[in-house]
Parts: sequence; structure tokens; C-alpha cells
Amino acid sequence: MLLIWDLHINSRIKDKIINELKSYISSSSEKNIIFLGDYVYHFSYDRWALLSLYTLFLELYSQWKNVYILSGNHDWLGSTFVFEEAKMTYEMITKNIFSDQKWWKIEFVTSPKVENIEWEDVLFLPYYLNTQKLEPLFGNVWVEYTEIENTIKSLLQSKKKNEQISAHINQVLLDYIKKYPKLTVIHHYYIEWVNFPWQRARFYFNDIALSHLFCDLENIKMISSHLHQGFVYKNYLCTGSVRNTSPLEVNHVKTLFQYSHNSIKWKMIFISPYFLIDSSSLGVRNNELLFSVDWESGWEMKQLDEISLDQFILDTIEQNKKNYFWSEHWKVEFDSEFHLNKKDISVFLKVDDVDYDKIFEYMDENLYKKLKDFKLKKHVVVSKDLSNKLDIEWKNLSQWFSDRKNLLKDYLKAKYPEDNEKYLDFLRKEKIL
Repeated sequence: MLLIWDLHINSRIKDKIINELKSYISSSSEKNIIFLGDYVYHFSYDRWALLSLYTLFLELYSQWKNVYILSGNHDWLGSTFVFEEAKMTYEMITKNIFSDQKWWKIEFVTSPKVENIEWEDVLFLPYYLNTQKLEPLFGNVWVEYTEIENTIKSLLQSKKKNEQISAHINQVLLDYIKKYPKLTVIHHYYIEWVNFPWQRARFYFNDIALSHLFCDLENIKMISSHLHQGFVYKNYLCTGSVRNTSPLEVNHVKTLFQYSHNSIKWKMIFISPYFLIDSSSLGVRNNELLFSVDWESGWEMKQLDEISLDQFILDTIEQNKKNYFWSEHWKVEFDSEFHLNKKDISVFLKVDDVDYDKIFEYMDENLYKKLKDFKLKKHVVVSKDLSNKLDIEWKNLSQWFSDRKNLLKDYLKAKYPEDNEKYLDFLRKEKIL
């Protein structure tokens, strides 16, 4: 199976996305292509981009591929799936042509269903809306699932609508798991409660989520998109997104996966990547490029040039690979080849002084001309950074508020001797000092 997720396609980027997907799919002999949802972005219905994507579905179908198109949370406009017209047209045309003899198909999946694919029972659990029609079926209590069932019962008593929806989604998943001894679950939901590797946010049932207890079950595997940075955790593989959707997704390496049972092949893909680099991490000593600076040992400041940017990208790739070392359930084969043009790259450089008149003190002019975009970002003082630099435990700062104020004042004076009064005035107005 080839897994493709969170395209968030629009007219500006559609050609790049579709060409990358065609190249990737044509390089494989896989018959089953699974799109995991979120074809639009922020519920923006770009019909021209969606039509181009539907044309790709038809091309794959003409190549005798099975194409599964799951709905994601962004793909519902009111109660209508963004590909509803295409779904109705396809089903109307093919209804009586192949009957039971059809060997390949396009499947628009907008509600749960099980398919046997490559000798695996695969549950498609897309983001869907008709949960109020579901009836909770607790039946006999299975000791193995008692804690999950208790969680579902508690959610059903909630007064929050999203927690009630979570109860139904979790119940559906549990019912299928009871019915099928071994199950691969391809879904489009959050997992609640867990801080996953390299993820800043934690989600809860009020966000509409599956219980983290499903991650502990040895008889199932779970695969999802929805979160935009990929990782593995216990029995769970998160695939991430195909492209960087905004500057918030800095230093993300996007990937495509070829999946077979527990094995996955990891293929890098770069579509409008964003890289955030701290200027203080660029240094040289004895003509050797280094990514940390120690002024006392004589390292010198270095401009960001092509060599240092290339090395930073390679280091970023290695950091992203570590997301897939968190579980023994998955065997990951990494493809080291990738293609990345400088003209596709946006770079943000963190500096102490945002002065674009001095931009070439920070960056090589030739590199600047090759990049898609380049911006300077000012270092931001945060309490965590403060406590780390001063080597003081957070619990002490929280216990002695007056000490925290003095430490903050001292830090700002030392860090920003010329601008510290400006920061102090702001903090006084906000009643922080």
C-alpha cells in the first residue's frame, strides 16, 4: 500500500503536489493507493485544485490501481464531502458496468468500513459526521477492553458535544476490534492525552479523539494523518502531511510511505519547506563548519551560505528520522535520496537585531538570490530559556515570585543592554514586573 496524507491542495501549489505524487507512484508497483484525508485547507473549497486531484484519481484508476479516498476533518463543508459530486458521478457510471467482476476501483470512504487488502483486514475510519445514528453496543464485557469501555461510558455522560462524539467514535473502533482478531486501523483522528514525540500540542476527547489505550493493544496497528509531523509510538504510525502548510511547520521533513504489514519505507518529499536557523548556531573553527558557538574558544561567526544551509538540512533530516525510533512495532527503511531546489526553500534566521540593511552580514548574497524567501526573526526571551541559562529550577522560580522578577530584570539588562528599558516598560505595563 502507498499512503498519501493531508495534501491541503490549492491552485498555487497543485502542480507541484500532483507532479511529486505521480513521480512517487510511478516508481512503485503498488496496486493500492490510500489517501488519508484533508484535501482542502482551512475548509477552503478550491474547485480547480480539487478537479486536478480528481483527475489524478482517474488516472490511477486507468492504471488499474485501487484508489481509496478517506474524508478528513477539513473535507466537510456543512454536511457535504468535498468530493461528493465526484463520488456520486463515479458510482452512477460504474454501478452497472462491472458489477462484482470489477478488479480495481475508486472508493470514496466517508463512513467506517473494512476491506481486506494484501491479506490484511483494514478498517478505514475516516472523519465522518453521522455519529448520532450509532448506538453504543457494550454487550459482553471483555476483560482486555474493560478500561476502554469504562472510558466510553464516562464520555457518554458528558454534557460536551465533542466528548459525546468521541464516545461514539471510540465505540465503533472497539466494536470492530472485537469482531476482527487482527486489524490495521487507518483513521483520521487525534489520539488523546499523549505527548507524542516532537509534538508541541496534546489533545483531548473534547477535540474529538481516540483513547490512548488503543495504542497499548498488541493485536492492532493504527495509522493516521491529521497531525502534520510524522512519528511512531507503540502500535501507532502518524504519517504527517505531504507539504509544509505554513511557516509554523519549520524544520519538518515531509515523507511518503510504502506500507506492508509492520514495515514502512520512508521517502522524503520537499514541497515549499521552511527552515528556521538560529544565527548563534553557525560557527567555524579551523575551517571546519560547526553548529554551535563558543566565543571563549575562539570560534568565529559565520554567514549562512550554501554549505552551512545544506549541512543544516542534513542535520534536520537526521533529527526527523529520530521520530521513528520510538517503537519496536514498526520496521522503518529510510530512503536517503531526495531532491531539493534552493528556489523552493524559505529560510527564517533568528538574530538579535532585525536590520535588513545588514542582511548580508548574516547571509551570503548568492544564497539569498537563490532562495524562495528569506526573513530575519528576532530572538524571543521566554521563561524557559531564562531558567535554563541561569540554571535555576522552575519550582524555585514559582515559589519565589519576587526572585523571579529580579532574575528577569537582571537577565534583560545583561542580554539587551541597549534595549532593556523598552522590555522592562512593557513588562511593567503588563503588570509582570
